[in-house]
Amino acid sequence: MQSKTVKKWGAILLVSVIAALLVIPQMIYRANERLVEQEIQVEDPDVSWIAEKTLSGSYQSAHMSASVEVTIVNGQYTDIVLTDYAGINPTRAREVISAILTYQTLTPAYKDIGTQYTDIIVQKAIYYAVVYNYSVG
Repeated sequence: MQSKTVKKWGAILLVSVIAALLVIPQMIYRANERLVEQEIQVEDPDVSWIAEKTLSGSYQSAHMSASVEVTIVNGQYTDIVLTDYAGINPTRAREVISAILTYQTLTPAYKDIGTQYTDIIVQKAIYYAVVYNYSVG
């Protein structure tokens, strides 16, 4: 009798572990999507007063991240390099960077830039490079 109970609890435990392994990654992914959606607004920092500086910045959510080097000369973005990334589309990231350089804004009204998770991650990395890592000198 005790053997049947042990087998029953073992089967329940096994099913629970398998279910958890299948459900938890989906829960994390959905939570990550919600975090990005909450932070979907990207502000455009004023870089017009920066004479010449190369700044590094990064942004990450649960499964996606991007690191960039942003060069600003005479108040204009002159170069943005994607130095590291995870979970984003690097081809799309380069399209976003190209649009930002062309239109000199983090929120260019070009095609559908700003609508995908990759866009937001890259835009936020650039924003953080400028806003949080700028120092005089």
